[in-house]
Amino acid sequence: MHTSRIDPAPVASGGFTPPLLDRLSVKQAVATLAIALLLGIAAGGWDLMSDFRAQHEAVRQRAAANLMLVHGLAVEAAFQMSNDLAGEVVRGLAADDAVAEVVLSDNYGDELGAVKRQPARSPFPGLAVRLFGDVAHQDLILEGRAPDGSTATVGRLRLRLDPNRLLDRFLSRLLATILSGAARAALLCGLVVAVFYGLITKPLLKITTAIATVDPSQPGARPIAVPKRHERDELGLLAATVNRLLAQSQAGLDGRDRAEAELAALARDLERRVAERTAELAREKEAVERTNGELERANRYVNDGIRYASRIQTALLPEAGALDGVVAELAGGWQPLDMVGGDYYWMGRFGPQGVIAVFDCTGHGVPGAFMTAVAASALARVLHHHGHDDPGEILTQLNRLMRSALRQDREGAVSNDGLDAAVCVVDAGRGRIRFAGANLPLLLRQAGQFRLVRGDRMSLGYVETPGDYRFTGHDIAIAPGESCYLFTDGVTDQVGGPSRRLFGRNRLIAALGELADLSLEDQMGALFHRLAEWRGTEARRDDMTFLAFRPLPVLPPADAAG
Repeated sequence: MHTSRIDPAPVASGGFTPPLLDRLSVKQAVATLAIALLLGIAAGGWDLMSDFRAQHEAVRQRAAANLMLVHGLAVEAAFQMSNDLAGEVVRGLAADDAVAEVVLSDNYGDELGAVKRQPARSPFPGLAVRLFGDVAHQDLILEGRAPDGSTATVGRLRLRLDPNRLLDRFLSRLLATILSGAARAALLCGLVVAVFYGLITKPLLKITTAIATVDPSQPGARPIAVPKRHERDELGLLAATVNRLLAQSQAGLDGRDRAEAELAALARDLERRVAERTAELAREKEAVERTNGELERANRYVNDGIRYASRIQTALLPEAGALDGVVAELAGGWQPLDMVGGDYYWMGRFGPQGVIAVFDCTGHGVPGAFMTAVAASALARVLHHHGHDDPGEILTQLNRLMRSALRQDREGAVSNDGLDAAVCVVDAGRGRIRFAGANLPLLLRQAGQFRLVRGDRMSLGYVETPGDYRFTGHDIAIAPGESCYLFTDGVTDQVGGPSRRLFGRNRLIAALGELADLSLEDQMGALFHRLAEWRGTEARRDDMTFLAFRPLPVLPPADAAG
């Protein structure tokens, strides 16, 4: 068995000796002294208050008793106006060295006898007055009985005690009390420390010294001896516990040696397995790299197709001058969520009229783009075969064609897709706009106020949309300079702000109201900037389309175009 030798900790002759301030007996002495001092202070404070109250009451009672004792003699001296008799009274009262002044006067205020002393010096004159000022002054009215039985005031006896001398007496007693309390605390501290050292500290030091001599390489070779007369108390339990730990430590060292041998064998086996697994991983890596190459080629092929589809979808959008001669100003923003999207808009001129349509198809990305292609084809058929004057009829026919194109107009339809839409027919020559909506609104700014014209609460093309549903048309007068706005829910349903809420139509109207003095193009740019700030770190969740236009007040004659 392999063992390693570790030198034991140094041990001083006679046992391990910790520094003085770290000794348990010193800490016990400090703790006992602190407790004794705290108890002594508490008891001394109580005794101090009791002594003060007793002395305070004794001074008051003694002064009152002395006054009552000489009351008769003082009345006779005042009645007879006898200076000699009055002198005996005041000298008797002045026998107490705490008396600072005693005066006996007749009923005319003349002093018959008086004794006055200089007040004693005290380092705490304010404290003396605060503690004994209320009993320092005693005043006795002297009354005599006349031959007819009535009483009359014959004089006054005034006694004033010296608060400084009273405080000196109190402090003398206080000092004696403190010294006796300190002596008791010191004696108690010494006794407790001596008992504690003999019962606990000394045997504990023996156990500590024995532990310090344990050989770390052979901890179970020599058990710790239990101090005499401590076999059944806590110190005996401590020694037994240490011996049990030493035995377990020895068993652990023996187990460690066995484990080291087993670990060496396991390491050799593990090295063999790692080599085998490394070779296997190398083969798997080559296979993964081949697969990744194939995935990259497939990904490039898909991305190239989507980019080409994006060019096609962008080409389906109308040109910027499609409504020249119908609108005075036009701004359009189309931002798919991915490279292609499910939003689409179309505009074109038919003689003096212009048609503007906005679609929000099911989904986004590639599926949404396929839906926009179907919707664009259906719109072209409606405009060609059913006319362009009535936006409600345009949506009605578009609903029928979408249901038929997606085969959702029959039982057992395997899909349920469709779109929301808004169509405006602008008749600038008449100063009118006709509007119809399928879950999309028209927002107008007229006379400085916003007005929201809601579309029907019905979508186009879905299985649950009736094939014969007739969409409602709205005929609206428009004045020169008034603005019209069409937008999909990708504009209003953007999440953000401090509480992560939807931007909503109310915030959209408020933002456009603040930007009303700008051109429509600048309004759209500022609005998109505010939407980005509102989202913050939140990702956009849907395609976004925004159109704004101002019709011309007078439309010049022009040939129909489509």
